[in-house]
Amino acid sequence: MGVRRGLARLFGVKAKRDTGASLAGGLTPTESGFKQFTAVQQMRRGVADVSVSRQRLDLQVADLQLVLKKHSEQAADGGHDGAAQSALIRHHVVTEQLADLIAQRDALAEQEAMLMGALAQLQARVSGFEVSVQTLNAARAAAVAHQSIAASLAELSTGDAGGSSKESPFETGPQ
Repeated sequence: MGVRRGLARLFGVKAKRDTGASLAGGLTPTESGFKQFTAVQQMRRGVADVSVSRQRLDLQVADLQLVLKKHSEQAADGGHDGAAQSALIRHHVVTEQLADLIAQRDALAEQEAMLMGALAQLQARVSGFEVSVQTLNAARAAAVAHQSIAASLAELSTGDAGGSSKESPFETGPQ
C-alpha cells in the first residue's frame, strides 16, 4: 500500500499543476492516465487469478487420472468379485468427477482467453491515450514557444522603432 499511496501522492501533486484540467470538473490527463493504469493492473490481476485457478484444475485432473488408472488396474487384477465390483464403482464415480473438472477447466480456459483479449484491447486504448496526451503536451509546448517568440519579436520591433542605440547581443564586433 505504501507504493500505491506514494504514486497517488506523486500523481496528485502533478495533477494539481496540470493546466489541462477541465473547468467542468472533468479529470486531468494525468488523473485519467492513473485511472487507466489502475484498470490495467486490475485486469492483469484478474487474468492471473483465472490462470492460477485453471492450473489448479489441471493438477486436480492429473491426480484424478492417476486414481482412474489405479482403479482400472485394481479392477483388471480382479482377485475377488466384490473388490473388482467396488473398484468399477469407484472408477465410475471418479470418471464423473473428472468430466466435471475438465468442463470447469475448459470454461476457465475460455474465460482466460477472453480476458487476455480484453486486456490487450485495454492496453491498446491506454497506449493510444498516452500518445494523445503526449501530442497535446507537445502542442501546448509549441504554443508556449510560439508565444515566447512572438513576444520577443514584438519587443525587438518596439525597441527598433524607438531609436534604441543598444548594441545587438548577436554582433561579434565592428564590421
